[in-house]
Amino acid sequence: MAAKSETCLGNTGQPLSEYVSRREAQTAADYASTTYRKKLIPYECPRCGLWHLSPSERQTPSSSNVCKCRDGSGLSKALYDTKDGAKLRAKILSKEKAVRLTVYQCPDGKGFHLTKKQ
Repeated sequence: MAAKSETCLGNTGQPLSEYVSRREAQTAADYASTTYRKKLIPYECPRCGLWHLSPSERQTPSSSNVCKCRDGSGLSKALYDTKDGAKLRAKILSKEKAVRLTVYQCPDGKGFHLTKKQ
């Protein structure tokens, strides 16, 4: 059974549904697909450690690697294995949030990050 997150918000500012396991999130995604014809993908949230659902068109491949890079709030930065994956994520976020992002290589050499700095 999904609960509403107290820490994670969607693009609309509403709390995301959270699931304790990939299996639970996948069951919810399958239900949404069957009932509403909406393709959702489960993902493990780096912020809260629980599982949320995302529209499939918003999903971009993130990295399984870990680096020590932090954002301005002190949270771990998203890491992408490929420059193309990072560019795709920048394009999605630019469209949704009207912010210009650029891609740069992780200083640890483990992938690529996004930044607002030019």
